[in-house]
Amino acid sequence: MLLIRFLWTLLIGILVFTMESKVVRAYEGRLVNANYKKGMYINEGNKNCPSLTELAYFTDKNIWIIGDSLMIGWDGKRVVSNSCPKIIERLLQPNLLDARYSFSGAQISGNRTVKTVDLTNNVTNIIEDNEFKNADYLLIALGVNDLNYSDNNLGYVQQRLQSNICRLKQVNSDLKIMGIVPFDSYLEKKASKYTLRELQNALIETFNSFGIPVINWQQSSFSYSQYSLNDGVHPTQDVYQQMGYMIANFIVHSRSMMPNVNDKNNTLFLSNGWQTNELGDKQYAQNNMLLVDWQLIDGVWYYFDPKTKALKN
Repeated sequence: MLLIRFLWTLLIGILVFTMESKVVRAYEGRLVNANYKKGMYINEGNKNCPSLTELAYFTDKNIWIIGDSLMIGWDGKRVVSNSCPKIIERLLQPNLLDARYSFSGAQISGNRTVKTVDLTNNVTNIIEDNEFKNADYLLIALGVNDLNYSDNNLGYVQQRLQSNICRLKQVNSDLKIMGIVPFDSYLEKKASKYTLRELQNALIETFNSFGIPVINWQQSSFSYSQYSLNDGVHPTQDVYQQMGYMIANFIVHSRSMMPNVNDKNNTLFLSNGWQTNELGDKQYAQNNMLLVDWQLIDGVWYYFDPKTKALKN
């Protein structure tokens, strides 16, 4: 009798596993292979595309987003009706899509007085949020405000991104992360001393050091230019819609490829130049060593406190 029950249980288990495997293969095959690889992207206007709710993979998944104004949907004048989070939510229909930690002006290495725009302070709030432990996927879409409004050096930006990814993983070890590099920006005056391409490459390098998949808008399937941006920074509604479709497709395509990255990363990123830490202290680094006492920098003398390493006026 026990043998019969064991065999019956084993048979049911095999059938369930087979059915689940078919569902996953069908999901990936029909929605990814048939649509993603052939260029028939999942979107609300494609009548030939199977509904994403048909197999309902994401209905029990929680997707979180850490982003700037592009993840809010600001077009330079107003918040658009079809923002990226709203489009992703409609297409994937997850259990939860949480974009509460996206802020206009948000930076990776924020050196403003408003703490919410700084990734380190933002992550502190996130890991104190009890719901974060239930997050399955996290999209990180930051960087353009570092380019435009921060004078922190590029190596320091990488360090801050690296350390905060580690902090997030320490709290939620099963979290699957996807990176989104900055969209093009056409502001004439920028606070940083690096280019957009240098920033994009540096962020990709940082994400890759964890094995995190990345969306690079320069490789997008849709065309955009300065003329599809309302103010040189923020996309129009049409571009936001294409971005939302691409992100949703990328999540579907990459969901089984996103590794459970380790919460430790020993890749060394070097800070060289000005940096402002989480406390707002302005410092100067040479190969990660913070300068102290009187220092001649670009023909100007500066004094740095020997204890805090902070610039003194």
